[in-house]
Amino acid sequence: MPSSVRKRQIVNPHMQTLETALAQVYGWASNTSMRAALQVVVTDKAKRLMFDEVTYCRVAATSPGELHSVAEEIALGETSFFREPEQFRALWKMVLPALIEKHAHDRKLKLWSAGCSTGEEPFSLGMILEDLLGEENDWKIEIFSVDLRSKALLQASQGRYHPLQLRNLDPALRERFFSGKFAPDAPPSDLDRRVRRNVKFRHANLYDAHLWQHLPGQFDVIVCSNVLTHMHATAIQQTVQRLHQAMAPGGYLLVGSAEKSLVAHTRLRAPQTLPPGFFQREGDR
Repeated sequence: MPSSVRKRQIVNPHMQTLETALAQVYGWASNTSMRAALQVVVTDKAKRLMFDEVTYCRVAATSPGELHSVAEEIALGETSFFREPEQFRALWKMVLPALIEKHAHDRKLKLWSAGCSTGEEPFSLGMILEDLLGEENDWKIEIFSVDLRSKALLQASQGRYHPLQLRNLDPALRERFFSGKFAPDAPPSDLDRRVRRNVKFRHANLYDAHLWQHLPGQFDVIVCSNVLTHMHATAIQQTVQRLHQAMAPGGYLLVGSAEKSLVAHTRLRAPQTLPPGFFQREGDR
């Protein structure tokens, strides 16, 4: 048999072990795109640490610190301001105004961006609330935001975005909430502190039970967009159950429109008046 054929048949016996570890700790499903991303990371890290790939996979699968390092490298961080416009329009015009009316007595709202990446999602929520509440600054607004990737959270906490990241943002919102110029070659723009003040960032793994045991109360709105689609079936079921428990009665869950079929829970219903991806928790009986 030619040597080239023999080389193609060599398989890293510990790659599957590493995939299994990622599935157990982070709830991720193994698929073609994940394996391709994982192979790139393994090749790069093994080279930098001067390991062969087999040894590196064995070490990473059994070392929590190195496993987390791998997870941070392959976790997807695609995001943008007002990513699914129809959903955010419904939040702006229907969901959040109704919740503001509901909470007029206590003037408190709690929202959660579960998988906030570099901050565009929670800051989109913050801009909407700033617009809706205006001068009514006696409201207590909390936008809890978590992500797995430390680098993404660092950028999010700075509230600074390059023109390319703002290219699809409505010009009126851009002018209102960002400083600076917006030409392609312009320097980064800073987000207004009024929007940033209510957003709190935290490093977390959504599949870690510890996170769910120490949440800061129940939430009126949870945005968990394009997270479930990367999980295996058991992780999806468990995460949906946990999301339900984290919602206030009558609260709303928002997932990516392509993920709506993944949310199966007897106490979460899809309101007919809202776009695909919205679910509402039924009131406790």
